Amino acid sequence: MSKRIIVTDQQYAPTFLQWMRERIGGDIGEFDAKECRTIAHVLIHDDKPAEILAVVAFNRWSPFACEGNIASDGTKRWFSREFAFTVYDFVFRHANKTRFNFTVSVDNKEAIQMHESLGHEYVAKLADAFGENEDALIYGLTRKQWQAGKWAKPSKQKE
Repeated sequence: MSKRIIVTDQQYAPTFLQWMRERIGGDIGEFDAKECRTIAHVLIHDDKPAEILAVVAFNRWSPFACEGNIASDGTKRWFSREFAFTVYDFVFRHANKTRFNFTVSVDNKEAIQMHESLGHEYVAKLADAFGENEDALIYGLTRKQWQAGKWAKPSKQKE
């Protein structure tokens, strides 16, 4: 038997950040466990080691915003309404930010599609953000957009 759990305990942050580095490759930025928070979606098995399905790392903190970076196992198993709620609830309610930003390579079509499907708003293009001729797109979500959107509750409400 297996079950998915959401891990917010920061004692596991170094492990989750290393897993992100292995998935994303290259220099993914200043991801130091002392500077970042992580939330992970993990599949726990009775008969084999746990699998990390996805990690969201939060960094670049300002008084009103932070940046999120997402890595997944490449399957759709990582996503759930509860996971999305936990991530946004942390940013907007617990960390009390008014904006959540994401920087994505213009070449990462899957990530762009994911951000758009989650309702993140395209904000701008940054030339040379990841080095010369390596442009990035900025996506974001405000607290008001989150509160009005489909991820503001942990599960669908029964009518």
